[in-house]
Amino acid sequence: MFLYLIKRIAGVVVVLWAVITITFLLMHAIPGGPFTAEKKLPPAVLANVEERYHLNDPLLTQYGDYLEHAAVLDLGPSFKYPGQTVNDIIAESMPVSAQLGLISFCLALSVGVTAGVLAAWRKNSCLDYSLMLVATLGVSVPSFIIAAILIQLFAFTWPVLPAAMWKGPAYAVLPALALAAHPTAFIMRLTRSSILDTLSQDYIKTARSRGVSTRSLLCHHALRNALLPVVSYLGPLAASLLTGSFIVESIFAIPGLGQHFVTSIYNRDYTVILGITIFYSFLIIFLNLLIDLIYPLLDPRISLKTERKG
Repeated sequence: MFLYLIKRIAGVVVVLWAVITITFLLMHAIPGGPFTAEKKLPPAVLANVEERYHLNDPLLTQYGDYLEHAAVLDLGPSFKYPGQTVNDIIAESMPVSAQLGLISFCLALSVGVTAGVLAAWRKNSCLDYSLMLVATLGVSVPSFIIAAILIQLFAFTWPVLPAAMWKGPAYAVLPALALAAHPTAFIMRLTRSSILDTLSQDYIKTARSRGVSTRSLLCHHALRNALLPVVSYLGPLAASLLTGSFIVESIFAIPGLGQHFVTSIYNRDYTVILGITIFYSFLIIFLNLLIDLIYPLLDPRISLKTERKG
């Protein structure tokens, strides 16, 4: 276990370094800079501003300085939010994205698994076809289309929920539904196919030949192994939802991490782009590691000493 963790931590360092390097180079490859605006600054003022933020230093020097500060978790100042650092922006906006993401995560997991189990239990029935039709629509329709439909229906046609902003529990309903639609549909389809595959295994056929009911087969024999692919999906899903959906947060004017990321791209706020990208990458890596540690609890045949398949 200890050796496994050491290897994974070393891998985390390498991956984060690669993310920083690629993002840094891509940002500086785009023409212009963070202080390129419609109304041009006087050359003397622009030179002073760039000198203050070391933007006139050689690219290699800027890269080395950023790596040095990132190593001690200092993600630098924001170029477009005076007096605020990237650490401050993440600390302020992350709780909002986390609340929305946690609601969406719980909704996607509970509804997706339940609907997938029901579809597998009633295979080739009207219920199965109906649920799979809904799942197909959920996977196919983009989140911003679903968000627009929800706003039109429940904020204008039947004005029962607020259309935007973040001021209380009622404001979380529509964005949570829009954000959870795709992962719910994906989990539903994944759960159904995984359960049906597990039900075709020899040990399930043996249990069925002994007179075990379908409900008992699902709950006590098939479900635990069938959920392994779903668990694999939960790591990147949790990271994506907890850091906030860029599009959904922008549509509903939610002051979360996703909206700050979109704004920073428009503003070419290099440090905010880099900081949020690093934070997002770290969450994905950490949650995937957590999923790997949970795997042996679901299936004792899986060992951390060997590579996880699937």
